[in-house]
Amino acid sequence: MNILYQKNQIILRKSARQDCARLAAVLRPEDRAELAASHPGREAGELMGEFFDRSARCFTLEFKGEVAAVFGLSPDTWLGRRARVWLLSGKSVEKIPKTFVRVARILLGRMLAEYPELYNFADGRYAAALRFIRRLGGSFDGTFYDTPSARFLGFTFRRK
Repeated sequence: MNILYQKNQIILRKSARQDCARLAAVLRPEDRAELAASHPGREAGELMGEFFDRSARCFTLEFKGEVAAVFGLSPDTWLGRRARVWLLSGKSVEKIPKTFVRVARILLGRMLAEYPELYNFADGRYAAALRFIRRLGGSFDGTFYDTPSARFLGFTFRRK
């Protein structure tokens, strides 16, 4: 187990595929709604397994042995300058909000050192996710796409 951060009962480590299934069982309702809106009719665990398989790197945040979040990085091309960044969170992140932000900043810095531009889309209804993106320095670029149940807003993180 490659541990990147450990303090008290909080561990950040490289992910294993089964972390996706573990997280799917405890997803925050807003994360589950975002997945349902972006991929109608698909199961969260199955989708997260696909995200994991397409990612160059994934990291798992655990709190008291429970998967609290999985972060992923999926480059557009292997030698490119852009990568899609993704994050899904479980209910336990609400018990460790400061650590969650601190860990996200650490990972974001590592990812931006490798790829100068990170991007994705977020469910416009998910106010906490939109605030989180802004708090980490992301900007919404005005791009969007609509699904039958939600508008997804494009965001970008850029290396300074």
